[in-house]
Amino acid sequence: MRTPPEARDDTDDRLRSLSEDLTGYLIGDAYQLIEPIGGGGTGTVWRARALQGDGEVAVKLLREDLMAEPKAVSRFVQERAILLMLRHPHIVRVRDLVTVGTSLGLVMDLVDGGSLRDHLHEQGTLAPAAAATLLAQVADALSAAHRRGIVHRDLKPDNILLDSDGGEPHTRLTDFGIARVLDTPSMTTPGALVGTANYIAPEAVYGGRPAPSADVYALGVVLFELVAGRPPYAGGPAWAILRRHVDESPQRVEGMPEAVWRVVETCMDKRPGRRPSAKELAHALRVVAKRTADDPALPPQPVIHELPSFDPPVPKPRPPTSLRSRMTVFAVALAALVVVAVPAWRIAHQPRAGTATQRAGTPPAIAESQAAKPEQGGGPVAGGSRTPGGSRLGAGAPTRSAGPVEAIVWGAWQCAEQYTWDLGHPLLAQPCHQTSESGIRMVGHAQALPGIQADMSISLVDVNSGEVVDGPHSCTGLMFTDFAPEHNCGPFDATAPRGHRYAVLQKWVYTGRAILPGGEAWGPEFDW
Repeated sequence: MRTPPEARDDTDDRLRSLSEDLTGYLIGDAYQLIEPIGGGGTGTVWRARALQGDGEVAVKLLREDLMAEPKAVSRFVQERAILLMLRHPHIVRVRDLVTVGTSLGLVMDLVDGGSLRDHLHEQGTLAPAAAATLLAQVADALSAAHRRGIVHRDLKPDNILLDSDGGEPHTRLTDFGIARVLDTPSMTTPGALVGTANYIAPEAVYGGRPAPSADVYALGVVLFELVAGRPPYAGGPAWAILRRHVDESPQRVEGMPEAVWRVVETCMDKRPGRRPSAKELAHALRVVAKRTADDPALPPQPVIHELPSFDPPVPKPRPPTSLRSRMTVFAVALAALVVVAVPAWRIAHQPRAGTATQRAGTPPAIAESQAAKPEQGGGPVAGGSRTPGGSRLGAGAPTRSAGPVEAIVWGAWQCAEQYTWDLGHPLLAQPCHQTSESGIRMVGHAQALPGIQADMSISLVDVNSGEVVDGPHSCTGLMFTDFAPEHNCGPFDATAPRGHRYAVLQKWVYTGRAILPGGEAWGPEFDW
């Protein structure tokens, strides 16, 4: 459970770039930025010096590109309002809200010990008693927030800072930027999924209203992670992790003390009403700390969940039937064939003027696009039936035999091996294509969590020019449920010129409740 070296390098490069831009920057006559010390989804945290004293503070700057997003700015300002309401020894104190160039800055107490995530990276795991002691402090902070009707909504080791208090670790809970004041209208999109996949309570996956029990659930996940070295449902993309929160139960790792496991099970109960309050959890964790005082830290546990398999869209085999059932079906089919075939044979063998009979041995037409057409020069007859090609055949109208027609031979489906878009999507898409001598056929396959709704489209794109040469073909109102966890959009036959390189583009937008703005996936490139 250590940060990959490449991820740390990317973060270091970004912080060095910011350091060159704003180091020494004066914020009015109150603060001077010294160096960046961390970052998150909404901004960067700087170490700063208070010019009116000798102390140092932390300044969290909102990302400038988010300044154009009213909800992001509102959420950032909301963080100040919420934190000014909270005064607790285990919650980071907010001092001021300032403007920094074209951005906003939140001035807070400086906590020098890093985050619980950093501590976990260094240690691998924590001894059960140490983990319980630290999280009892966090539970105290949550209890204070819950009494004021505030839910954190993004509790994780990254948002739990460590400070030293007489040499003993001391936690400080931070980042209430996406918290919700329960007595005021939400600033987030109704039904939006907010938080981090590993720590989201199952009721939140379905868009449930934020409640204190969701924070308790997340704290149970963090307890498991501190002791085992990984979250209980870690592994694979975010949508797979979210599904495990809904469908699975945490599995106890070998060596985890019984007292710790009972707290984890209680906090991660699927039923929010059966979870303890934050105050009750704080007491339970202190009891666990005493009972496990002599228990050593466990070795870090490997991630056991892998990416779910995702097969291309192929027809599913029918369930096996008994011999008696097969014989019954055969008898019914044979009887139906006799009833239809005899009159048809008589009609076909009646001599008719102007009609050529089909010669023995001529193969029937098997492609819908090559169905029989009216004789040239003769107009359509009123009251006739329409062929798949769109022409009408009138009763008794003179026709020509379709003659020998060759079957269209399609190649195997070629599909994207996996997906190339953001792993945070709760929908897994896989565009596919197959070709023949006469055309291209394409289909979009999708799997998603139960409750997800989406509109989807499939297009054929010229890779070199970037132009859409066929489509988009739309499939609207797709609903994913426990009984229908996957859908196909298509197949569609595409019309495209020869001698080009193509790829199938599958796009989708979420409907019903806005989780993400949508996404796209590309199939493999091919020449035709």
